[in-house]
Amino acid sequence: MNLLPAFLRPAVRAVESPRTPLAGATPRWGRAFSVFAVLANLDTDNAIWLIYLATRGYSPLAIGLFEMVFHIAKFVAEVPTGVFADLVGRRASLLAACGFGVASALLFLVPTPQMIALSFVCSGISWAFKGGAQEAVVWTLASESAGALADAGAVASRYSRLYSRFLVLTLIAAALGAGASGFLLHWNTTLPFVIRAVGVALAIVPLLLMPALRPARADVAERFHPLAHIRTGLGAAWRSPLLLGLLLLSALEGTVFTTSNYYTQLYFHGLGFSAALIGVIFGVGAVLDFLYTGAAPRIIARVRRRWLIPGLVAGVSLGLLLMSGAQPVVGLVGFLLIFRASDALFVPAISTAINARAPEAQRATVLSLETGLFSAEMIALFPLFGLGLSHVSYQQAYLGVGIGLSLGGVGIGALVWGLRRWRSRRVHDTIPART
Repeated sequence: MNLLPAFLRPAVRAVESPRTPLAGATPRWGRAFSVFAVLANLDTDNAIWLIYLATRGYSPLAIGLFEMVFHIAKFVAEVPTGVFADLVGRRASLLAACGFGVASALLFLVPTPQMIALSFVCSGISWAFKGGAQEAVVWTLASESAGALADAGAVASRYSRLYSRFLVLTLIAAALGAGASGFLLHWNTTLPFVIRAVGVALAIVPLLLMPALRPARADVAERFHPLAHIRTGLGAAWRSPLLLGLLLLSALEGTVFTTSNYYTQLYFHGLGFSAALIGVIFGVGAVLDFLYTGAAPRIIARVRRRWLIPGLVAGVSLGLLLMSGAQPVVGLVGFLLIFRASDALFVPAISTAINARAPEAQRATVLSLETGLFSAEMIALFPLFGLGLSHVSYQQAYLGVGIGLSLGGVGIGALVWGLRRWRSRRVHDTIPART
């Protein structure tokens, strides 16, 4: 029986081809990546960690400060880990992510401020190592399975399908983890974190079956000059206003979604929902994300990206506006059917657009710029959101961030338009006039 998911089989056949830099890899490579995706994302603590901290006396502001520590660590580690993935290897980056992930889950079992803060530091570093390395692996699969003669559009189309299906695997794991988290917390407060640690530790095993996945480059000496590598990655983003705008928009949407999504745990808790029911709500949300993400490649192929991405950002804002109302049922519908749906489609759409414009040799570094911007924004927004909840209701907070996301998206669009006009004018001015 072939256990390899159907969407990875063409990629594995391409990997086995003698013309590919991954020649010599076996079908186990595809299976290993699939198993890693599930085990590394079996988040049995993701839907209840705020409740866990709140029941131990931590206020929303304190929780926001802990999350700020996570994003400070992640922000500091983003670019170095992106360079590490490009120069040392993407498998090595994922292995390091697993190591720090195990430490983060176990440290949560000692709920003192020092240990919780250290746990968030380890978690931030883990996410930084995992960040762009995962997407770079999927892009390698897409480019190889599309064929050596495929154009950029064909590779991007293939990537949107593979990345969406990779996300489906992670969402299945997230649905299982979130659905069980509340019950695990009810049975024993340590179980969600122990199971999380075991799952991430087991994810190391399939990674050992994978090749190093280090992109080939003409200048081997670049491996010993990481600062030059960083400059090249930054230059790629600066030279393309559209790539820069996509990085900024991805970070902004990710910040608003992540902050609002996490604090929704306490929002539902305040409405009287039990921890088990909140876990079920987030489990249902993960299942719906699975369905939304599965439909993403068809939607991406049929809707122009220039309309799709702004429309999905508007959808996230609309979901927040519905959540800001006084009706719990309307808020729940906005949360599950609009807010999360728009984000589930936005992630593969923006990832495809960014990867299509990122240079292969600096791909993980360029992607780390987006996650670094995301972390920088989270450093400010997450604790401010928690502080704001001490003075305003959840409904007012959701209304504020929804309006802020809409205005931010418009501002980024205006920035891209202005930079493109400025660059076009500079090019025009440097062309000598004919006499």
